[in-house]
Amino acid sequence: MNDPHIRESLMSDSSPELRQTLNRIRAELRGEARSAALEQHVEAVAAAADRPLLNEALADLVNSYEFSMDASRILVPFARLLHNYDTAPEHFDANTTHRVYWMFKWVVYKMIDHPDVPLESVEEWLSRFRSRYAEAGHSLHPVHEAEQELAEHLGDAERAAKALAAMSAAEPDHMSNCEACRCHNLGRIVAFGGEHERALELWSPVLEGNLRCAHEPHAALASSLLSLVALGRLDQARANHMRGYLMVRDKDDMVYAVAKHLRFCALTGNEARAVEIIAAHSRFYDLPLFLHERRHLLEGVQVTCEALMSRGMGDAEVSGPESRTWRAEDLRAWADAERRAINERYDRRNGNDAQSRLSDERAAFEATHPHVPLGLKTLTDVPPQRTPVRDEQPSPERFAAALAEARKATADFAEGSDELWRRVDRLAQGLGTELEPADLAEVLVSRIDLDAGLEPALELAAKAREAFLAAGLEGRALSGQASVLVWSVQADPEAVPAEARRILDEAQRLAATDPVNAVRARALTHIALLEHCRLGGGGPDGELRSAVAAVDAALAELPDEPRAGQIRARLTLTLASMETEFEPRIALMGAAFEQASSGDHPFETFLSAGEYASMLNMSGRFEEGLEVAETGIARVKPDLPAFPVAAIHLTATECAVNLGRWAAAERHAVQAAAHYDRAHETGCAGVARHLMGLALASQDRHAEAVVMFEAALADLPSMHEDEHWRLVDARFLLAEAYERLWDPRNGSEHALEALRLVDGGLAHPNPTVYPRAAHLAGVLLRGIGEKNAAVECFHRAEASWRKLQALPAAANSIRAAVWVAIDGEDDSDLRPGSATMTSLADELRADWTNEELPPEYREACRGELAETLIQHADFLGSETASSPLLKTALSVAEEGEFLALTVFNATYRLMHLLEEAGDLDEARACADVTLKKLGAAEHKRLRAGIKSHRRRLGDAIGQ
Repeated sequence: MNDPHIRESLMSDSSPELRQTLNRIRAELRGEARSAALEQHVEAVAAAADRPLLNEALADLVNSYEFSMDASRILVPFARLLHNYDTAPEHFDANTTHRVYWMFKWVVYKMIDHPDVPLESVEEWLSRFRSRYAEAGHSLHPVHEAEQELAEHLGDAERAAKALAAMSAAEPDHMSNCEACRCHNLGRIVAFGGEHERALELWSPVLEGNLRCAHEPHAALASSLLSLVALGRLDQARANHMRGYLMVRDKDDMVYAVAKHLRFCALTGNEARAVEIIAAHSRFYDLPLFLHERRHLLEGVQVTCEALMSRGMGDAEVSGPESRTWRAEDLRAWADAERRAINERYDRRNGNDAQSRLSDERAAFEATHPHVPLGLKTLTDVPPQRTPVRDEQPSPERFAAALAEARKATADFAEGSDELWRRVDRLAQGLGTELEPADLAEVLVSRIDLDAGLEPALELAAKAREAFLAAGLEGRALSGQASVLVWSVQADPEAVPAEARRILDEAQRLAATDPVNAVRARALTHIALLEHCRLGGGGPDGELRSAVAAVDAALAELPDEPRAGQIRARLTLTLASMETEFEPRIALMGAAFEQASSGDHPFETFLSAGEYASMLNMSGRFEEGLEVAETGIARVKPDLPAFPVAAIHLTATECAVNLGRWAAAERHAVQAAAHYDRAHETGCAGVARHLMGLALASQDRHAEAVVMFEAALADLPSMHEDEHWRLVDARFLLAEAYERLWDPRNGSEHALEALRLVDGGLAHPNPTVYPRAAHLAGVLLRGIGEKNAAVECFHRAEASWRKLQALPAAANSIRAAVWVAIDGEDDSDLRPGSATMTSLADELRADWTNEELPPEYREACRGELAETLIQHADFLGSETASSPLLKTALSVAEEGEFLALTVFNATYRLMHLLEEAGDLDEARACADVTLKKLGAAEHKRLRAGIKSHRRRLGDAIGQ
């Protein structure tokens, strides 16, 4: 007997002391230490022969085991408890009797999950479960629920369906699982059958927060993930993962939920997140987990490793058993072997392979799931979703149709014509068909890939020019040459001027016969000349600017010609990019955007939108900036480089944040982070995650925000030091989020770190963040009992607010420090705190009445003066000392704009004080005066509160 309390109980042989010890153990946190203490205490009570107390202790032990890592241990103490009930029911009170029946279902579930328990024993206990409930008059709903579980476990679909029907027909009662758990279980059953929409309907009361318990919505959030993915609701899947994983990450009794989050990440292109989860829960490898939970864990580990292997990352390091990292390929083999060994035990007991088949499905990696961007770091570049190349059998009919489609697209200057010509190319080669020169030229152009190198592109362009000339399309050949000139500016800058003159001369010659291609060639040539100027480190001279203006005018004369519109937008975009002054640059960029978007030129729209939206954002024109950015984003194609796509999403995020459009900010931030990760831009990804966390927190989704801010902290140091203020901001926002999640310990750590960073010289652009963080730190430290540290933080907040000459803001911190000083002190000296309140009131009154100060500041002082008087009255607590303060607060609240809530608070407290002093007439009179001042329409809720209080005092108001 290691517990000294238990030893004392044994020595005294005193049942009261034994009960005290049991109550003390009950107050401990759940865990192995509590279970061990209960095990010892059961034997102590048994030795004392206190049979009623023994039954309570046994029930507590069963309960402790049920919510532990190895719940199979409940079988022995429950059998002992049930024997006691059957042999001596007189030693069971109503509560313990209820617990015996309640725990019956736990035992049946644990027997199903334990492969060493014979199936005959499971069926026998299920039968006992049924008969016991029937005899006691309890609903059979829990019995049918357990039978459905057994049938599903055995792969008996017919029996499972019958049990589900019986369960649905039975009315739940006080012996049934709570409503939240029942909702989750029903949703799980239908999701298992592939009815994902119905499952989410059943889960909705839990997911929306209307039903909850110790394990819900934790479990339902985990179960919902792949159903949401199957239905294409990827944003909600992301949200449920963020929120749900934070809820279970520290709960060792929810391994199955952690495993579901793990599988979700592995299957949706979030291998890095899956690897992080495995590392965070590596202790699970060594815990005595129940077999079905261990199998869930192994399945999650295996599918993660297979996901990595599918991307050629079999050598990636993943946390494994033996407290070391393993190669993904080796860990996959280890997990698979142990998982199969567990499955064999179930199959041997069950007499079929139902469990092996289900486990194999859960452990298999399927590349069919869509990528779900989480906004968190990824290990690999998620490949863009390109339209797959059609593997079709060449035929003359297919070739003729493809050729007609490609020719029409070219004539219409339609997007995607290159892909259509590539199809023509494949079919022609498959048939051995020789193309006409014009068609051959278009095919050759479609083969050009500048990413493959300039030389191959130039060679293909030269062949295309020959084919265009052979087809008699001189203008098309010339515009092609002008495009080549743009490509080759950097490769051969010295040749640009001479080649430009030659092309311009040819364009002048062709202007009458092919005006569109001629003007396109002129525009492209001038783009090349502008780029040549940029390369030389200078800007265009007057002559070049005049020539560009002339080309622009010529293009404008062809408003219905898409070829002219597209190249005009490109020309304006080039001019804008060379402009060094902000106002002319933004005007040109706006013109380029208008030309591109009105002409429906996708690539030019995207290019111009990115720069133009950024400039609008810098100008404070957030509404326009967001609209422009989203227009550009709508033109994004899968093969665009990741960085500019990320940048335009980040601009949209910043505009949405400045507008307070948090859902839009979240939507764009997650895409910005995902694309920056693809571009390997860590710091910028951190900025996106920081803003996404802000968007989530602003939607009161604090659990998700915590995950995002923590991820941002890892990336933000990679940014330029000018952006390091975001580290302070993220810490402060994390502290706020943790406060909202009722986690003051974690919150205080982040608030204090924010203060440390600023004290170390890292300035935040908003000077109020420091005092706000200091005050928040005080609140959080008070929440964990650190009184002295809390008072110090409140004083730091006060000092910082005073430095900013913000006495009204400092008032809150001053009052908070006064209250903390008397926390838990029944006999504390109130004089120092009262003196502080009086001094603060004097300061606020002085600034309020100082007509040289700004009106808004004086009004804030008036409000804080009234609040200080009310809190001073609360602090003193006696009618004699407090009533004058409250009456003064009322007069202050009425001098100027009427402060209705302040008047209500002061009146309510004054009525209480007068009531306690026995002066009911004065209390009623106080209520009547305030009711006359509170307008009936605008202050309906406040009036109702005063009326309700007055009724308690007697004499109906009669109003």
